[in-house]
Amino acid sequence: MNRTEIGLRIQILGPVRATIRGREVDLGPPKQRAVLALLALRAGRHVPLDDLIAALWAGQPPTRAANLVHTYVARLRHAVEPDTPRRQRTNAIVSVPGGYRLTVADDQLDLQVFRAGVRRASALRDSGELESAFARYGESVDQWQDPQIGDLSVLLAEQDDIGPLRQEFLAAALDYVALGLELRRPDAVLPLAERLAQAEPLNERVQARVLQALTHIGQRAWAIERYADVRTRLKLDLGVDPGPELTAAYREVLDARPGVHQPPWRGPAPVVDELIGRAADLSAVCDLLREYRLVSLTGAAGVGKTALGLAAAEELRERFADGVAVADLANVRTGPDLTRAVEVAVDEPPTRGAGRCDPLVHRLHDRKLLLVLDNAELVTDEAADLADDVLRNCPQITILLTSRELLGLPYEAVYPVRPLGVDAEPGHLAAQPALQLFARRAAQVRPGFRLTESNIEAVASVCRALDGLPLAIELAAACLRTQRLETLVDGLDDPLRRIQPPRRGVPSHHRSLHAAVHRSIELLDPAEQRCFTALGAMPAAFCLEAAAVADKAIAGEPRTVQMLLERLVDKSVLEVRHSSSGRRYRMLGTVHALARQLLHEHGVDGEPPAVGCTCGCHTGR
Repeated sequence: MNRTEIGLRIQILGPVRATIRGREVDLGPPKQRAVLALLALRAGRHVPLDDLIAALWAGQPPTRAANLVHTYVARLRHAVEPDTPRRQRTNAIVSVPGGYRLTVADDQLDLQVFRAGVRRASALRDSGELESAFARYGESVDQWQDPQIGDLSVLLAEQDDIGPLRQEFLAAALDYVALGLELRRPDAVLPLAERLAQAEPLNERVQARVLQALTHIGQRAWAIERYADVRTRLKLDLGVDPGPELTAAYREVLDARPGVHQPPWRGPAPVVDELIGRAADLSAVCDLLREYRLVSLTGAAGVGKTALGLAAAEELRERFADGVAVADLANVRTGPDLTRAVEVAVDEPPTRGAGRCDPLVHRLHDRKLLLVLDNAELVTDEAADLADDVLRNCPQITILLTSRELLGLPYEAVYPVRPLGVDAEPGHLAAQPALQLFARRAAQVRPGFRLTESNIEAVASVCRALDGLPLAIELAAACLRTQRLETLVDGLDDPLRRIQPPRRGVPSHHRSLHAAVHRSIELLDPAEQRCFTALGAMPAAFCLEAAAVADKAIAGEPRTVQMLLERLVDKSVLEVRHSSSGRRYRMLGTVHALARQLLHEHGVDGEPPAVGCTCGCHTGR
């Protein structure tokens, strides 16, 4: 039986392993595996026994070292030729004078497959077949499961062969990246260039390729920032300035026209119109995303989390080579549905030789992507698990989450999104963001509408009654298509029922104020729902003591009541403020209206009675 008939395959460009007809072979303890590793590294060449001993014991071999090597070889022969009679197991590991030689066909050792692929790619490139050469380079580079060949380096720590082998990969990878840039395929080669830069932080040729790829993909600002970092590191670590190749790449960055190409955007796009009153919020969220890999925007229904989050993603889009992927989770209720929604949003093709069933983290591992998980409040636990898995296994992924409830992960940065400002001195009302938003939306349905002395107080009363919530203000302004402003003001006593203009092109929970607020109730467990409903009998602002006696359904004990109230705060149903007189809770008017409605539907006729509060919190003091 010859060496090809046994179906042997050996891999050393990653974990050192061998298979026979697809089934993995037990190669034994580390020193035995090291023998095969060195023979494979020098496949087809004579490996002296002294070299094997030196590789296994690093200058301090035992007295029986030669016998041990012979034993390891005998065991390896049995492992790779188990069906061959003992004295005939020399098809793969051949005895030569003073040593051994591994004899395998080119397709039986991944290192030889790699080298043959690189030679073929180089020939194709030289003959002008650039696309074919690019594909062949890509296939060859993919042979390396671990560019640092960590397993081989551990097994053969003292071997001089390791350094040149790494340089082989580096040279082929750089040729692949250079060809990708020549073919205007920067998106395809940037992830590899980034990996090379992490492994070779002081290699100027590698860093130059990264700068060129970033420039070609439109990330000019990020390329300038990268050059500054590399220049500083060269100065600190080596005491030198950037050389000609890196300097030339930097000049390309400076000469490039900004905005020529933008990284891709997948999923729902940012709002068409400009954000009003959110400049400070947008700046703060962008700062968080530059510093943290998980940022959560939380806040009440209709406060504008999605609009702010998508605006921040667009602002930072150029920092991510693979762009932005937005997964709208508004209608997602289960973990599997969450994973599918994210996979659809990411829409990354599988790696060569891999199936579409690869885990999400495998497909995202080398991506530099901003992943937006929008409206995640109904799958908080599942989103937390997915985010943790992705962030731990995909070092270049950043996640921006919008939800009425934070994930609770230890490394999560949280930004609470507040309603738009309304309160101001009478002479400064027109400058308030809430009124500006109302006026802009009103002008869309009633051309010529603007804030004037005659209507500004009425508009302010609408915005105050709606708590400065952008969604509620936009819906109210849309009502002016068929209503007078005075009629709109009169209907503010029942905003959930009366503010329902026709609306399309938005998620279902943004089509009416009632739908937006009612979605908050879906977050609550039965105890929290009973507590929320009972609060319909309370003023919109109250203290803990008042809540404890509001309704027996809450369960009476102040400690239990406080726990339930804190859970409602966590889910953006309540706000809490701390003062010298203790905790004070506040429910937005639109949310309070739903609590009153639910209380009425559960058997309370007429106006729910207000519960007295000795601290005066319901008066706003």
